Amino acid sequence: MRFVREDEIRVARPVAGRFTAEVWEATILEPIEKDGMRAYRFTYDPGARSLWHVHEGEQAIFVLSGRGVMGLWGQTRGVEIGPGDWVHIEPGEKHWHGAVPDDTFVHIAVTASGKTEWFEAVSDEEYRAAFPEESYWPDG
Repeated sequence: MRFVREDEIRVARPVAGRFTAEVWEATILEPIEKDGMRAYRFTYDPGARSLWHVHEGEQAIFVLSGRGVMGLWGQTRGVEIGPGDWVHIEPGEKHWHGAVPDDTFVHIAVTASGKTEWFEAVSDEEYRAAFPEESYWPDG
């Protein structure tokens, strides 16, 4: 058994090629077994987002603060999420997540097992289309 205290957690910029803008990553749990369960806390500036990606194992996202959006491959509109919301991502589901344009977004991501495969960036057009309300875009 291992306990992780908040003052042990170090925050850094994620490895290049996984996010499009200002994001901070805190490693909470490192896997005990090869490609085992791991957990991170991510903090996104407004408008920051991940690239498209898939996980070999299940992933759970828990929103701590701010507002974010989840996008799923093949769907134009995203789903807005906020504090207290959980998202359960199935193995192999191609998706992205990030902050809404006018708020920061902080979440915990727990991945059960396996690797993560990273793909292309979420384009500005895909990002903009993810929001069901035009009120995010003052220029119409």
